[in-house]
Formats: sequence, C-alpha cells, structure tokens
Amino acid sequence: MRLLQDAPVLLRSGRRSFYSTLLDADRAFLRFDPGCVEAVDQRGRWAFELVRRRISEARPLVHNWLKGGILIIDNWRMLHGRGPSERGSGRRLARILIDA
Repeated sequence: MRLLQDAPVLLRSGRRSFYSTLLDADRAFLRFDPGCVEAVDQRGRWAFELVRRRISEARPLVHNWLKGGILIIDNWRMLHGRGPSERGSGRRLARILIDA
C-alpha cells in the first residue's frame, strides 16, 4: 500500500499533465491507466507491476444485459474495462460527469 502512495508517476493529459502517485493517501481511488500514466522511476515501475499483477489475478464481474438496460459505473471507485462487443449489437457507451 505504501509503495502505491509514494511511487511517483506522470499522468499525461495534454497541456494539463501532472505528477502524482497511483494511490492518493487522502482519497479512496487508484489512478491506473497504462494509456496515460507513466512510471517516473523504479518505484513507479514496481507499483505499476504490483497493480497489473493484482488485476490479472482478479476475477471480472460479468453483467448480464437485458434489452434496454443501463449500467452506471463510478470511475472514482472502480477500475473497469469491457470486453469486445459483437458488431451490430446495439451497445452504446456514454460518459456523464456528475460534479457534486
């Protein structure tokens, strides 16, 4: 846990890129997106590997869809992904920001 709070990483977000850690000590969320988060040093690489290993060992939760169903995922609380969709399945993804 301490490694995730201490290891520096760079979050690439265009002009708003910033340095941080994977796990914020004051918040209940984990920053992990290999597409935009980059390890800064060896500790960061170890932290990344730790998270990757834990994700690879996790068993995914499968949602069984019903026609017309809606699934809402809180990105601040979940590391989520999705499997491929069959062409013509009608799946549509939407992003919504709710700022309290």
